[in-house]
Formats: sequence, structure tokens, C-alpha cells
Amino acid sequence: MSKEANTERLSTILETLSDITVTLVADFVAGAATYAGVPVAIRLAELGVTVFPVGVVGEDEAGQQILHALHEHRISTSGINKLKNYATPSDASAELIHGEHPALMNLIEHARKFAGASEAVFVCDYGVGAASPRLLNFIKSNRCLQEKTLAARSRDRLTDFEQLTTAIATEAEIERAIGLELGGDPKKLAVAGKGVIEEMRLESLLMISKDKLLAYSGSRKPMAVVPPAAASVEQIDVLGGIFVAALATGAEAVDAAQVAAHVTSFLLNRTAAGKRVRREELLASLALPKTAGRVR
Repeated sequence: MSKEANTERLSTILETLSDITVTLVADFVAGAATYAGVPVAIRLAELGVTVFPVGVVGEDEAGQQILHALHEHRISTSGINKLKNYATPSDASAELIHGEHPALMNLIEHARKFAGASEAVFVCDYGVGAASPRLLNFIKSNRCLQEKTLAARSRDRLTDFEQLTTAIATEAEIERAIGLELGGDPKKLAVAGKGVIEEMRLESLLMISKDKLLAYSGSRKPMAVVPPAAASVEQIDVLGGIFVAALATGAEAVDAAQVAAHVTSFLLNRTAAGKRVRREELLASLALPKTAGRVR
């Protein structure tokens, strides 16, 4: 395929993102402007995606900082529960929302309401409990997520999620899920990705390896996409969010991965330079060499 045709196809996906609404069911962590729910919501909003975050924060300074960061980007926080006697966690090591926690019903209600107006639902699970497999099962029990792009990224329990259409995971997270070391070996990565797709009955999978993104779709061989420079935690979460939004436009997995990789790099570079994101510059920046190829 020519460079021009590739650029035109990816530009169309990018332009269509402004028609997409994503419900983001996520854990929110104190001081974590670089991972979990906050950066995903902000980066999607910068692309014109309508984002409805659903989660929990405390009525403490950390919780207020999270809400302020979202308000600065004109993102609705009506789906985020502000809880008394709840300290916004400083890390993602402890599950705080579990059992019969009083926040669960509000989380389910908000997620169902927003999902009805969304093309996609992205669950970003860091183990706090506000984006757990159990919570997602409750949310979808009324069939509100049928015919939606339903995706999850989970640090430690990806394969506990059910009835997803797609998933985002690092190589290390896949290794933990299947109990095998992959070591970046292309053949092992291909087999592992196919196995996860079959076990979880996914339509697609985005795996972040050490030096590439692997976009899996059905039974086809994975396509390798050049990722942004060393993938940080923030980049992985943002990659996932953009990948999910792009899939919701009807894009193929490899095209969604190309858009996610390029746009993530562009957004983070602009932000690091203190520059405002401009759609015209983002579209122009897509005129790059083709970056996808089959894994051999």
C-alpha cells in the first residue's frame, strides 16, 4: 500500500475520533498524573473524543487535584464518586473498593448511564477495585454493553475479565497471565497473543513489547507497529485509550495501533514542550513512512 493511501486512511480515523464517546471506568491514584484514569481521559479529550470518566476519589487534597486536572480539560466528573472517609490511594497496591462497598452501586449506575451514550468502554484496572473484573460483570449484567467496543487493560488480572472485544497489555502482563516467559521472542509473542485471543474470545489484542507494538486481529498473524520511544506507563495507558477509540470508529486493529502509536508520541512531545495540541499539526504529522509489517 502506498504511503499516501496509508496516510489518508489514518487521517480519516483521526478525524472521526471527534464523533466517538468513550466511557472510561478507571482507578484514580493520588499524584498519578502519569498513569491510571487521568492521562487517558485528558489525551482522549485533546483528540476531540467525548470522555465520561467513572471512578472514585476521596474528599482530600489528592482527590481535588484529580478533579481539577479533569476540569481544566473540560471533562465531566459527574461519574466520579467523591467519598467521605476514603483516602485517595497513593499507589495501586491495595484493593480498597471490594465486597459490598457503598461506592459500588454508584459506580455501576454511572457506568451504565454513560455506556448507553458511548461507542466504547475502556476499563483501566490498577487493582484499587473501581475498575475490577467483578465490577465490570455487574455493569454489563443488564446487557448495556452489547455491540460496544469493550476493552480492558489490567496490570495483574487481565484474563479475569470476560466478554471483552479487545485488550491492551504489556509483554510482562501477558507473561503473568499465561505463566510463561516470552523474552521478546517473535514466535513466542505470536503464539502467546493468539492464545490470549482464543482463551478470552477477543476480536483483537494490542501487546506492547520492548521495541514494538503487536496488533493481533482474530486468527491472522500479528502486525508489528513502531511504538513511541521507550514506552512509559503513561504511554501504555494513553496508547490503550487511543487504540480503543480508534477501533470504535470501525478501524482495523493494525490501523488503530498505528494511529495510537503516532498520536501518543505526538501528544506527549507537544505537552513536554509546553505547546498546545493543534489538530492541523497532528494531521500533518501523519505523513510519515509506513510503520507496520508482519511479524516473521
